[in-house]
Amino acid sequence: MGAGEDFVTRLTGRFELATASGHFEAAGEGLTEPTLVRWLYEAAAYRPLWTRPDAVRALLEWVARAGEEGLDPEDYHFRALRTLVSEGRGGANAVDRELLLTDAFVTLAVHLRTGKADPRRLFRSWNYEPDLSSAPGADEILRAIAEGRVDAFLRARRPGGSLYPRLREALGRYRAIAGHGGWKALPAGPTLHPGDRHPQVALLRERLEKEGFLNDDPTSQPELFDRRLEAAVRAFQRLHLLEPDGVVGPATRRALNVAVQRRIDQLRVNMERLRWVYHDVPDTFLGVDLAGFDLHLWMNHGPAWSSAVQVGKPYHQTPVFRDTITYVEINPTWTVPTSITRRELAPKLLKDPVGFLKEKDMELLTASGRPVDPAAVDWSAITPRDFPYVLRQRPGPANALGRIKFMFPNKYNVYLHDTPSKQLFSRTRRAFSHGCIRVQKPLELGELLLRPNGPQWTREHIQRLIDAGQTRRITLKRPMPILILYLTAVPDLLNDPRRIQFRPDFYKRDAKVLKALQAHPREKGVALLALYRKAEAAPKPE
Repeated sequence: MGAGEDFVTRLTGRFELATASGHFEAAGEGLTEPTLVRWLYEAAAYRPLWTRPDAVRALLEWVARAGEEGLDPEDYHFRALRTLVSEGRGGANAVDRELLLTDAFVTLAVHLRTGKADPRRLFRSWNYEPDLSSAPGADEILRAIAEGRVDAFLRARRPGGSLYPRLREALGRYRAIAGHGGWKALPAGPTLHPGDRHPQVALLRERLEKEGFLNDDPTSQPELFDRRLEAAVRAFQRLHLLEPDGVVGPATRRALNVAVQRRIDQLRVNMERLRWVYHDVPDTFLGVDLAGFDLHLWMNHGPAWSSAVQVGKPYHQTPVFRDTITYVEINPTWTVPTSITRRELAPKLLKDPVGFLKEKDMELLTASGRPVDPAAVDWSAITPRDFPYVLRQRPGPANALGRIKFMFPNKYNVYLHDTPSKQLFSRTRRAFSHGCIRVQKPLELGELLLRPNGPQWTREHIQRLIDAGQTRRITLKRPMPILILYLTAVPDLLNDPRRIQFRPDFYKRDAKVLKALQAHPREKGVALLALYRKAEAAPKPE
């Protein structure tokens, strides 16, 4: 029996043993993606894949640098592979070497393309599904290994756009800060104002220098809160969604005292979020930044237009998903969701039904939409919990949706809309809604979306239609993709992309993601295998 046949025999025997035992391991390490590994070797007739030294070197370099992606090299058999590869291709461990190299390769590719963690296991409301219609088939993966294109293949699996590379760069910077000892926490002390002279000002100066908000030019008065230090404090506050008043009070002190390791964890968590969703994004799309309370029109990987938004309260969280805006409605009505009616409005309405409906400009409907005369209802027999009617608010300036809404029908009934609560846009942190997204610049957004419908669709024209008072629905000739994200660390793209905005995790989601990143990886390929095979079987364009 030749060496090639001997390898095939040993490899197939290993697969048979794994099938019988229900456990697949090599060199004492469990395989993370055994289904995908088996699939590739079936396609390769169980022949060795890692025959090119340059392909092996490229994979080992990727595994060694997995930390730069916010991942853990040991999830890809780093120490075991170094030992096996140093022993060479032949010998008793040849099958172990092959299996661990292939498992590391496919696991890393899956993690870069869809994340290490499965968000569906972390968040019950998760409904974003990655588009894997262009996923590589077995032939493409095998060619990448055989032709030594491992590096290019893995690079192509990373998220696109400008956000991920900036977070990746920042992760390196913050790890360098940690490597030099991080920064010291400010002890409890008084509120520090510009112009103050205090021993803690010198500590504040040192803290901001560590993170790069101040250069290390010496000053003859380190305990003086001068204008240069004030500017650095304001910049820090703006990047942490704090009121940028230049005053170091309790909230600013708490943000300054967050340890560098927590910032590293935050960067890793948000790189993982981008691996979940930020692939194959179109050149032009609307992006809702929930944790930053902003809406951006993205064109060519950068924000071309922006607006502040109000998003869901922590107990009415706006979900993360991807959709397409298909129409705009001017002077909309608001059909109140049953949950809001029974929990919030019915208790008030039952105290004075006729007065409440008149004040809110609402009409009473049956479940089938038939109008009901409130004066004819026996209100004494109704409680909030069993409230049998539907409330619908008429168009007008007091309508909860404002004067215009932007629709992408979805199972959550989440959409963009105007709001009468415009005073809330002055707040730095704007989580006030029941889940929908309130837009500060609705007329500008309307003009942007309707511009392809014709030159008449200016803000002035939209305002005239609003003033006319009639409800109108306009279908977009060019539907607009929309991507709703929750990112608690993101490049400051509007000012200085080298800086990172660290936002409060007001939906309390970061800890779950970090825990999943730190846990042993779980197999994801079973769910992806059918899609991989579908992509492989699809007819190729001529």
